[in-house]
Amino acid sequence: MGPACTSDWRESLRVVIADGRNPVHLMGVGNELRTDDAVGLEIASSLRRKLGMTPAPGVKIYTSTPAPERLLSRLASARGRIVVFDAVEASATPGEVVFRCMADTQYGFFGTHNIPLRLVPGLEGRLGDVLLVGVQPATLEVGWGLSEAVSESVREIVSVVAEGVAQRS
Repeated sequence: MGPACTSDWRESLRVVIADGRNPVHLMGVGNELRTDDAVGLEIASSLRRKLGMTPAPGVKIYTSTPAPERLLSRLASARGRIVVFDAVEASATPGEVVFRCMADTQYGFFGTHNIPLRLVPGLEGRLGDVLLVGVQPATLEVGWGLSEAVSESVREIVSVVAEGVAQRS
């Protein structure tokens, strides 16, 4: 069973990352050609710049193309938790962060890609170990670069993950 998701996304994310008993796979998802849809890729890239390629024992950082189900399927056989960073349509203020345990969602959809995780081979029995850190986009127009609101959320998420990694070590 996955970790309890509290109303404070920062604390929930920090606890998941800091838990040295479980490996954690950090996966950035997105499309770099659709402005804020690249948020997951930017989070993963920023984490690599800040923490290095091997941030701590049991922590791995991945980036994915606009079709993340291949990587998710591969990670389904790995031990530990999978944290997916992506743009999500949450009918929220641009830049607002949401944290969801996939086992607690009705359909297992995530992000702007609308992939039902329950259909990804190998994940159907592991949804309790799959967590989503989503950011409400301001725009998904074709173009480069994140909006300021989403960029601020990237900095905050990277900071929280870095705190969790430091507590893990």
